[in-house]
Parts: sequence; structure tokens; C-alpha cells
Amino acid sequence: MSRTPLSVACLAAALLFTACGPGPLAEAGGSRLTVEHAARLIADNSTVPGDTQVVRAVAELWVDYTLLAGHLHADTTLRSLDVGLATEQPLDELMLSHLRGEVVDVDTVVTDEELTELFAADMPGARATAAQILLLFPRNATTRQRDSVLTVAGALHTQIVGGADFATMAARYSGDAGSGRRGGSMGTFTRGEMLAPIDSAVFALRPGELSDPVETGLGYHLLRLDALEVPELAEVGDEFRRRIQQERMNVAEAEYIARLDSASGLSLAEGAMEITRALASATPSRLSSGAARRPLLTWTDGSYTAGDFVDLARNSPEGFAEGVLGASAAELETALRRLGQQALLLQEARSLGFAPSQAEVDSVSAEVRSAILRRAEVVGLTPGAAESDSTAVTSASGGATTTEDVVEAALIRIVSGEQEIIPLGGVILLLRNQSAWRIDGTRIGATVARIEELQSS
Repeated sequence: MSRTPLSVACLAAALLFTACGPGPLAEAGGSRLTVEHAARLIADNSTVPGDTQVVRAVAELWVDYTLLAGHLHADTTLRSLDVGLATEQPLDELMLSHLRGEVVDVDTVVTDEELTELFAADMPGARATAAQILLLFPRNATTRQRDSVLTVAGALHTQIVGGADFATMAARYSGDAGSGRRGGSMGTFTRGEMLAPIDSAVFALRPGELSDPVETGLGYHLLRLDALEVPELAEVGDEFRRRIQQERMNVAEAEYIARLDSASGLSLAEGAMEITRALASATPSRLSSGAARRPLLTWTDGSYTAGDFVDLARNSPEGFAEGVLGASAAELETALRRLGQQALLLQEARSLGFAPSQAEVDSVSAEVRSAILRRAEVVGLTPGAAESDSTAVTSASGGATTTEDVVEAALIRIVSGEQEIIPLGGVILLLRNQSAWRIDGTRIGATVARIEELQSS
């Protein structure tokens, strides 16, 4: 009896714990997703080519769905799932809310007279229709060159006031080609939409009035207000009052933090910036206890550590690392100080007795579990979901639907395009931190190859 020889590629891989063998593509919760099973699931149901990206995505979803379905199969209330990681942020916010209410001194009473006066000055919700002539600065302009541009702007201002046509002058002299072609028209915009100097100047004008030259980083602007729409106080008064109250609270809180910061001696540790960038560029799955305790910021009786930053990075949305790596030194230092201030505030809240009560912990935990259950129901992972689903697979045993059946039915819906991927968000960290799982990246290529074989046969 002849034997079919292994391909050269498969033989080479076999010598290095080959993906051509029987090992699984992924494992989770005591279950295994074999290369053959994954390949058939994708080949039989996918509307897109089964490339490495698709295989990786299916493996990731299979792990997360298997872990969540396993918890639901064991306990439909998810009481066995430790949700501490997901409750940390809302409980911290609750604690800081208690702190603000007790120690941040702020007057949030806004009288009707104050509201009317501030409304007239700020004009919230106002919309301006305006035009401009922009006289650009040369690149790397000297003081003399900037003064020269101002002189030209002043001369144009005099001509327009004297009767020269604004649109003609804009088309001839404006360095903003877009508005220049439209006679200087900037269109209609709301308060706060433009650069601050332009915003202040435009909304200080009366319709038809021309501004003096206004300087920005681009050059000097001559601005004309063509029309102004301001809502009535009765329309936006309540919202404007809330905005004023929030601004006052923000100022008072910033002053409190500044005092606490100064009194505690909050400062960046040596090498904090370099360590932060290194952790962001390759966030480790685990730090040694010594590395985790390495301080990034220190203050009296406290610190913000590398371990704290790694926890933040793991829980942050996609793009967090890129943001850290792309930040300037000043921006990163500011961001780190804010993290330190947040940790300092939490420490202060605990020291003043504002730690969440057990009733608050239980309430937030219950809300988190309810949110997970709602998401699991949408995905179709709750017990019995596969039995009522048109895409459900038949249980291999012919008996009751298993966790594996529910997971496969959910994956089929996604792979076939019947259902969008429902993000599990922070639930993934909860599940993966409390369970054994793995994805064998070396078997992704073998899965892709098997998909191609199945689709071509």
C-alpha cells in the first residue's frame, strides 16, 4: 500500500511542530477549534475570501464566544464571572463624584440676571455668515515681514471702508483660494467653530461691519459680518445655564486638583516618558512584580506605576498606543500628569472615606452583568439560542444543544454576513483574564490553505 508523501512545505513545518498535524487552531474553556473545523466553517459559509485576516478574526471570535457561552451555560446569571475589572471605572467615578460633592467648593447658582448678561456676551448657539480677506505670512516670517503684511492689510481696510468692493479685493488679494474664489465668503458657522481670534472678532461685529486686521498663525484677516442669527434666550436658556454650572464646576475642580497636586509634590519619575513609550509600543501581557511597581509618577504616600499604565493600555480602545507614540514630549508629559492627578484624587477620596459601599459595588456589578447578558443575547450565545435559530447547527450527539452548537451558529451568522460583529468590548478582558485560552498563529496559514482546497474541490 503506497503512502502519499507530505509536501515539502508540510514536511518542513512538521519538524517544527507542524500546523499540518492534528493540533488545534484555538483552544478555550476546554474546547478545541481544529484547523479542519475552522476551514470548513469559513469555506461553507463565508462570502469573502478566507485569507489570514478572516481566519484570525474567526479564531478570536471563537475564543471569546466559547468563553462567554461557557459561563452562561454554567450560570445564566453570570454570578460566577468576576466583573471587578469592568466595575473599576464606574466605581472610581462614583467615588470621585462623592469627593466633588463634599470637598470641591463651587457656587452653581446662576441667577436670571446673570444668565441674561452672560447670554448677551457669549451668544450660545449663534450662527454667523461672514467673509474674509486673508493676507498670508511668508514661511518662517520675520518680524519685519509680519509688520509689512500688517501694513498691506491696513491699506486694504482703508480702501474697503472708502468704498472699494470687498469681493473684488478678496478675489485679488486673499491668500485663501477657496474663499477668495467666492468673493471672500466663509459661509455660515456657529460660535466656537473657527479659530479663536476669528471667532471673537466676527461675533463682536454688527452685520455689514468690517473688522480691523485680525492676526492668526496664518496671517492677517479682514473680516466682514454679513448676517447674524442668535436664538432667543427662552430657546436655549436651560441648556446654557447647565453649561455655565458645569464650567464653574470644572474650574473649581481644576483649582482643587492644582492645590492637591502642589501639596502632594506630584512629579514625573526619572525615565517616565521613555518607559511609557516603550510600554505603549509593545504592551506586555504581563509584567514582573518588580517592573509593575516601577513608578512613572510619585507623590507623598503614593505613585502611579508601570503596572497601572499597562492596565490602562489593555483596557483602552484601539488607537490608544498610536496616540501615545505620536504625542509630543509636552503632550505626553501633560497626559501622564493627568493620570497621576486622577490616581491622586482616588487616593484622596479613599482617605476621606468615600470608598464605594458594598451596596454600590453590588449595584454596579449587577448593571455590568446585565449589560453582558444583553450583548450575549444579541450575539445569540444565551442557552437555547441555537435551537430557535435558522442557521443553527445540529448537535453532534443528536441531543440537547451544546455550548459548541451555540458558538458555531453565532459564527456562521457572522461569517455568512447575516449578522454584523457585535463588539464585546471590555467583556473580552474579563473572559480572557479568568480562563485558559490560546490561538496558535502558526496554524493560520494551514487553515487558509485548507479553505482554498475546500473551495476549489
